[in-house]
Amino acid sequence: MHIKLPTPRAGAVGPRGAAVAIAAAACAALISACGSSSSSTTGGATTTVDTARVALSIEQTVLNKRKLHVKVVCPTSVPAEVGKTFECLATPTGATGATKSTPFVVTVQNNRGYVTYVGK
Repeated sequence: MHIKLPTPRAGAVGPRGAAVAIAAAACAALISACGSSSSSTTGGATTTVDTARVALSIEQTVLNKRKLHVKVVCPTSVPAEVGKTFECLATPTGATGATKSTPFVVTVQNNRGYVTYVGK
């Protein structure tokens, strides 16, 4: 599986914001496809991605790899359609001094809710 690293933009953020963005991007590149699952309903309804679990996985990835506490917010209901993408937003918490949020692009890999993600 190939993970694309985000391209840094010169002068886009300050030193602290850059550190958070780089940390989030690096940990997203190191760990992909963690923490996704599906929940299905009966009666032929579509399967959805467990976005709460995806958010928790991103939070744990950032904490484990960069020792940063973030709060991740994802959409509440996303159909598990192969190739569908959605965005989750990671915002630093605590006294890190950084306040810039980092978006993570999440891509659905199969119809059972398996996903990959990468920081932008």
